[in-house]
Amino acid sequence: MKRLVSIILLLCFVPQVFCADVIVTKKNRKYHGTVVAKNEKGFVIKTVEGSFVVVPEDHVSKIIRGNLVYDLEEKMKYHLEVRRPFLPFLVLGLATAAYSVKKYQDYRTHRDQAEEEKIGPEYTNLSDQSKKDLAWCIVSGLFSAGSVYVALRPMEVKVPIGRISLSSTSTGVTLALHF
Repeated sequence: MKRLVSIILLLCFVPQVFCADVIVTKKNRKYHGTVVAKNEKGFVIKTVEGSFVVVPEDHVSKIIRGNLVYDLEEKMKYHLEVRRPFLPFLVLGLATAAYSVKKYQDYRTHRDQAEEEKIGPEYTNLSDQSKKDLAWCIVSGLFSAGSVYVALRPMEVKVPIGRISLSSTSTGVTLALHF
């Protein structure tokens, strides 16, 4: 039964992963498939399901092919690169996580010492450092989580390649670069 479910999920999601083009409209609607042609009505797209859809050219915002983005609003062609420029913050995050664990251990030992030293209800222990250690533990733990998140978060960088112009032929869509 598990194999059948996994095969069905694989058949449903694999075509969207390996499709050639993604058309993004100005209303942020996405069409997954292949651009077959461009005519006077717009772009003809063969979707993943096998149906043909015509999207008017003035509604199309971007055409994405792998790592290439054709931005029709700005008339530019970009190459997308995924980078992690803040990866060195991972060392800072791990160091503050270790400090947080140490402060939590200090909090437990100071709390136990303060409990042992109490004599009566009128006695207040002025040397109790457990609350301060707990505060440092929480602050450094939050800082650690934030810096690890920033370090591992990917950043997409658009590298401009050049200006584009669209023209249609009988065999499909032609994209021309102008330098």
